[in-house]
Amino acid sequence: MKQNLIHNGLSLLGMKRYNYHICGLLIVALACFTFSGCQTSNTGASGSTASMAAPSKNAGRLIIQRVPDLGTAEVLNISIDGKQVATLPRGQTYSGSLSPGQHVVSVLAIPNALHLLPTQKRLSVQAGQTYNFTAMWQGNRLVLM
Repeated sequence: MKQNLIHNGLSLLGMKRYNYHICGLLIVALACFTFSGCQTSNTGASGSTASMAAPSKNAGRLIIQRVPDLGTAEVLNISIDGKQVATLPRGQTYSGSLSPGQHVVSVLAIPNALHLLPTQKRLSVQAGQTYNFTAMWQGNRLVLM
């Protein structure tokens, strides 16, 4: 009986280790999936830039900077037309191209402790134009200025 309990205890211990490994692998896979759509490249002293797509002659340019005091623990999720294109930690800037026409740019600071809705900005993009915004807090609201 005692040997059976020891054997079962060892089996449970092995099962717990197995579960920890699976959880670890799932976390790594989720992180890779989350950041797979975001490229970063070093731009020197000004920090990093995340880019959505290669610019074309008919495209407009979108640049979103985050102010340094947006929060050290917060990341800025950027979506265009409902599709997440970047997750910006402190010290990074988003730079991407947009096709001409109507677009909705959304930003949300994560973690979202205040349960705010994403801030949205509607753009009418024209070819060759650059649209610069800065994400910052204005009271308890995240705004794009």
